[in-house]
Amino acid sequence: MISMKKIFIIIFLPVVLTACKDIYVSPVRLPDPGYLVVEGVINSGAGNTTIKLSRTTLLTDGTRKMETGATVVIQDENNGTYPLAESIRGEYAVNDLNLDPTRKYRLRIVTNGKEYLSDYVAVNNNPPIDSISWNDTGDGVNVAVNTHDPQNTAKYFQWDYIATWEIHSDYLPGAVYDQNIPYYVYYYDPPHFWLKDTSRYKCWRTDTSRQIILGSSVKYSVDTISNLLTVIEAGSDKLTVLYSINVRQFTYTKEGYEFLQKMKKNTEQLGSVFDAQPSELQGNIHSVSSPEEIVVGNVSICPIQEKRVFLSSADFPNWSYSSGCYLLEEPNDSAFIKANNFYPDGITPFILPVDYIERNPSDPPPYGRIITFSAAKTICIDCRLRGSPVKPDFWP
Repeated sequence: MISMKKIFIIIFLPVVLTACKDIYVSPVRLPDPGYLVVEGVINSGAGNTTIKLSRTTLLTDGTRKMETGATVVIQDENNGTYPLAESIRGEYAVNDLNLDPTRKYRLRIVTNGKEYLSDYVAVNNNPPIDSISWNDTGDGVNVAVNTHDPQNTAKYFQWDYIATWEIHSDYLPGAVYDQNIPYYVYYYDPPHFWLKDTSRYKCWRTDTSRQIILGSSVKYSVDTISNLLTVIEAGSDKLTVLYSINVRQFTYTKEGYEFLQKMKKNTEQLGSVFDAQPSELQGNIHSVSSPEEIVVGNVSICPIQEKRVFLSSADFPNWSYSSGCYLLEEPNDSAFIKANNFYPDGITPFILPVDYIERNPSDPPPYGRIITFSAAKTICIDCRLRGSPVKPDFWP
């Protein structure tokens, strides 16, 4: 059996020695295929439960090794079973469990020829989220979650979030490259054709919480808590149109919360929650087949609470955002356009026309031939280079 000390060396020694001239390669190796890592909270109420399975890797391995083909089942103390199906690689899910809160439950995993069981755990009380608040500090916007528990039993909280925001192109083109005459610009009637195809004018970007966000009210006589979720940095494009944040709230036992505190400490030191973890993170999941085997994870059960709010640009009239985009003035000359690689054959144009500047007055109406035109980088005109053109289902 590999000792705890050696496992710690396997994972952390590369970090210490990167400052040295010669990198030391430890002769000790993680067992193949690595230690099992179990992530996720069992949702005892309505909604989705997702359990992620992966394997530990060395810090020198930049990939996350997901565990596929496993059998994952939730069992209650009365022999009831609730199977999970692999939805995407390494993720096992089930919807609307609506578990009996008076019973205890455990997780059973069979993978790679071995069986793993968690301890039986009770369903934690998880009160609804009261509100999501925000405060403009001048240096950015602080977004916080607020909740309280009338039963005064929750005490140990974790949150995560998905943020989504709408972005618009900087310019609305009234001119286009002629598809029949390469490297030539003509005026489009009616102008601003981008509005006819909003997939290039209106897009959405998404970000998720990257750190473990924890809070505890155990030191307070009343179970009330307000905790910072994220800071929208000053000048960000997140508040130029409409911003939404969907927050999920979980509750834990004291032991589960302490496990997450260790996880938070280690991941913030090492890089991300998906990095290799030290052996001290073993929680309430154990290998039945090999009792001495280390398993990283801690099973917890609660009704997962969610709340979504929207922040509008109208709430921030002094918000200062600059994309860095600007207009160029160019001649409508095929040789010039081709020579400057504005529109490489078969490749998205690096420069797109925006509108005419000068037209030939002797050409017949309604529009004369363009002599000079304004243009900008494609990223300033086609929002698909910065986000997704698919409107989220929840978007107003």
